[in-house]
Amino acid sequence: MQRRSVRLTVLTLLLATLPAAAFFLWTIDRRTTAASTTADAVAAHVERMRDAVAEIGAAQHGYVAPGQLDEPWFERTAAQLEELGGELAVVRPLVRSADAAAALDALAASIEALAAADARTRQNLSLGQDLMAADVIFSDGRNILGAMVARLRELQRAERAAHGADLTAAARTRWAVLAILALGWIAAGGWIAYVGRGSTPRVPLDLASADTATVSEPAAPSHPSVDLAAAAALCTDLSRVTDTAALPALFARAASMLDASGLTLWMSAGEQLFAVLGHGYPPEHLARFGPIARTADNAAAAAWRAGRLSVIGGDAQTPGALVAPMFGPGGCIGVLALEIRRGREQDPAVQAVAAMVTAQLATAVAAWPAASGAPAARAPEARTA
Repeated sequence: MQRRSVRLTVLTLLLATLPAAAFFLWTIDRRTTAASTTADAVAAHVERMRDAVAEIGAAQHGYVAPGQLDEPWFERTAAQLEELGGELAVVRPLVRSADAAAALDALAASIEALAAADARTRQNLSLGQDLMAADVIFSDGRNILGAMVARLRELQRAERAAHGADLTAAARTRWAVLAILALGWIAAGGWIAYVGRGSTPRVPLDLASADTATVSEPAAPSHPSVDLAAAAALCTDLSRVTDTAALPALFARAASMLDASGLTLWMSAGEQLFAVLGHGYPPEHLARFGPIARTADNAAAAAWRAGRLSVIGGDAQTPGALVAPMFGPGGCIGVLALEIRRGREQDPAVQAVAAMVTAQLATAVAAWPAASGAPAARAPEARTA
């Protein structure tokens, strides 16, 4: 019962991991998409700033071009400087790397230096000093514009590297989640399978007292009564058994007739009971059943000592049990333990048929080693009610 509850709990937890993992992966995808969107936005702003720098360089060349009016070029330069400042303010909160932030700081300083150089150029032009204005444009101005282009390249490289690192980290996290989920399911599935192989309840079941069975008041059976014709036929076939090799098939019929999930035949030898034949359990489980001492505190030993039927009440999830003594000429020579499903161990008809089948079974195992040397048990008493 406890193992079944644990398996159900583990299975529930495993199922709960599926929506949790799906939500986690969805969150990672959302972050990845947001990072890609931000990287595209930064790239677009950098491209516009690069175009503005090129426009400023062309406009300043127009300041000193022969036959050109200065005012249209002044206005274009001022507009591009204003656009540079606006793009810088927009892109600053979008960058994710320290190198990109440093490049933006250097770019802001270059914009200020370019604005100052442009002001000197305009002043020289207003004073008619065209050569000095040209010197500022083609020396200081060109150097500043070149530095700005270099800062924009640094900004773009840093952001690409940061975006690539984000994508790599997201991919690693995604694969880690999937790997942990798969390993968890494999490990839990293997554990459930392992526990499931060993989860068949063992008979006999322990009793609160060694001398008395835990018997509930018989309840009106909610299932069809035992087929007495089938019971009679089974007892007849048991009486004809000449070889114990025929018993497994007969045990299967008895289990089906009594709605038993498992049967175990325990035979006495000296002061112990030994499990010699079973139905409903894997063969290796029968081999694991150790001998039961006459003085043991369980249902099989109690039925062996007292020579009467022991009844262990079950519930909706745990099977009950019947342990019927088996008699030979010298006394009780063993017991037949049956796990009964759906509370039918309380059905008087089931109890009576179990006792009949066990009594007839004694004729099929008469050649077994002699019963315990302890004082013979008294004749079977009335069935426990």
